[in-house]
Amino acid sequence: MISYSTEFDPPAPVLAVQLTGIVHSRPRVTLPALLDTGSDFTAVPANLVSRLKLYAVRPQLLEDFSGETREEFLYGVRLGYANQPAREMQVMVTGLPFVILGRDWLEDYYLLLNGPEQTFLLSDTPLQENA
Repeated sequence: MISYSTEFDPPAPVLAVQLTGIVHSRPRVTLPALLDTGSDFTAVPANLVSRLKLYAVRPQLLEDFSGETREEFLYGVRLGYANQPAREMQVMVTGLPFVILGRDWLEDYYLLLNGPEQTFLLSDTPLQENA
């Protein structure tokens, strides 16, 4: 089990992820990433667009929690964590200093959140339930 990060209030499930551009594999950046089951899309800090030479892939109409819609560009990026191979994704940008891992990324994993113990488990194979 991985402990929640106490850098958030309340503590939250966070992973360290590695990011590179699709065209350029250098530089490579490692950042904390908040696992957000309420987010449709994965988002990266806006400063990575120039730092990693990310290319806009397509526009996407987005709706925020208040119901406002706006068009934003999605950018191509390679994102990986730990020993897992990097996956090409289309991500949005955010003003936050960390990555948000949305359901578009989480859909490939099994996630177990243990709120009382503030730990989580992330796996690419099914998790066994305690009998």
